[in-house]
Amino acid sequence: MKHDPDLVNTSTPEFERRVRAVVVADVVGYTRLMEAAEEETHARYRTLRVAVVDPIIVLHRGELVKNTGDGFVAVFESPLDALRSAVELQQEIAAQEARQAPERRICFRIGIHWDPVILDFNDVYGRGVNIAVRLQTVAPAGGIVVSSVLLGQIGNLRDWKLDDLGEVRLKNLARPVHAFAVLLPGVDRSAAAAGPAKSSGWARLPSIAVLPFKNLSANPEDRYFAEGFVEDIIVTLGNIPELLVVARGSTLAFRRGVGDPARVGEKLGVQYYLTGGVRRSGDRIRVAVELIDVATASVMWAERYDVDPEDVFSVQDDIAIGIVGQIATYVRQTEIKRALRMPPQNLNAYDHTLRALDLLYRLDFASFSRARTLLEKAREEDDTYAAAYAFSAYWHMFNINEGWSSDPDAEIDEVIRLSNCAIERDPANALALAVQGHGRSMFFREYDAAMDLFDRALAASPNNSWAWIFSSATYGFVGNAPAGVARAERAIRLSPLDQQAFFNLCLLGQNHYLNGSFDDAIRWCRKALSLNPRFGNAERVLAASLVAAGRAEEAHHVAHQHAQNLPRFKVSDYARRCPFTEPQASIYVERLKAAGLPD
Repeated sequence: MKHDPDLVNTSTPEFERRVRAVVVADVVGYTRLMEAAEEETHARYRTLRVAVVDPIIVLHRGELVKNTGDGFVAVFESPLDALRSAVELQQEIAAQEARQAPERRICFRIGIHWDPVILDFNDVYGRGVNIAVRLQTVAPAGGIVVSSVLLGQIGNLRDWKLDDLGEVRLKNLARPVHAFAVLLPGVDRSAAAAGPAKSSGWARLPSIAVLPFKNLSANPEDRYFAEGFVEDIIVTLGNIPELLVVARGSTLAFRRGVGDPARVGEKLGVQYYLTGGVRRSGDRIRVAVELIDVATASVMWAERYDVDPEDVFSVQDDIAIGIVGQIATYVRQTEIKRALRMPPQNLNAYDHTLRALDLLYRLDFASFSRARTLLEKAREEDDTYAAAYAFSAYWHMFNINEGWSSDPDAEIDEVIRLSNCAIERDPANALALAVQGHGRSMFFREYDAAMDLFDRALAASPNNSWAWIFSSATYGFVGNAPAGVARAERAIRLSPLDQQAFFNLCLLGQNHYLNGSFDDAIRWCRKALSLNPRFGNAERVLAASLVAAGRAEEAHHVAHQHAQNLPRFKVSDYARRCPFTEPQASIYVERLKAAGLPD
């Protein structure tokens, strides 16, 4: 498959130098395995990459930057994420390969180091990479060797059993590196128990992304229709618990083309993806789709449709059913039918909603404002269309979160009213249930009612990233921050490239703060602010975390930035609506004051 020329960037960006955890993995005895059974070994290795390696790296918020043919290089902003990822990778690969004869098994050696690296042209260079490469060479088959520098960045190491290797002399390095082996079951020096990173099982689920469809119409303005056409397909697939479905917000990076199928797997952590095109011509709609297996880069299913506009929703259902039939044949037809969403009764309402979604994902204030008008038109055209009400409620929630609202109290009422309207029309609308749950928890402290709404949302749509992220906030509010962290991580796995990722990262940081993991809270809030420097909640959590970590000067700087972004904010006003339960609410408020936020 040829690369899409539209994806080629002819400019020469400046390289970045950043501190990262570098994970280097290499297949043990790759040449021997290939000589014994070349095609079979390559096929199994590619399957492991797609089904295990890529999803786990994405799950732990890493980035796979290089595929070396018999291994890979990945980078992580968090040393803890890098270590957890490596442990889970080794456990999953060992489980996958256990059925093979010992001499045929694929296993990795992994080395990890923490150091400044050069990020340039989608690759990584520098001493940090060189040390990780050399540490990999001294790891046992199926094992992990990490530098003491990386372990020094992780506060709590009690969950791992480590073997101190002392100062290790490594090839082509002038100075020895103090290294440790992570003790894993079935690996050399592995009498100890397994590490903490138990497999979540997510990597075992068939995983798929539905990419934005291409506009094949003569009118270029029909792009919104082609790209929005996938929304209902994603909703239907997301309602099936036996699948892992990436949210639409993370697939927009591929709206201009795919290029190498492996790139989709690496960036989104999926085994399959659907691509296609839509042509609107007169009174006909023509749709062509292809389901791609990332492991083999081959088309495993393709179909074409030529229908009246009134039949477009049946086509979306047929596509979803066709996908399930290819990648999850064990899902019963009754479950698929239950997962099908409720279509509108009016095509104009559907068209207005697709136009609004196109604007919502642009994330600029002017486009976002126009989206509200289109959603209002959709509701006027079809008062029974639950999706229009659900996205309207989401619009007001996001407007509040962004700090764009001129009357937050009125908009809070609209969040509840509009989400109620959506739920009345479709009791299984996961977005409406999740938005209302967050609203009741955040603004009214109705935690039990919120929990019930989140449970209903996830029962209806287990892959709804908004239900996972909104519920993560409430779990943190009521004192169950570890569950909040896990739910935020699940949301990020379901939407790794979302344009609104700053919100997910902020709530992950907030739950780490509530869990007392202040360094992790600082890291994720800074990442959120790198994506959206004006996001007030991330600034407040960061300031409080810095105070808790004893870094007062940095906290004062963050408070100064917050005052510039939100000049009307007062801690005394916020204290009355802080959603945390006691004693966390009082502690948080005092830390905001200590950071220098105005009282």
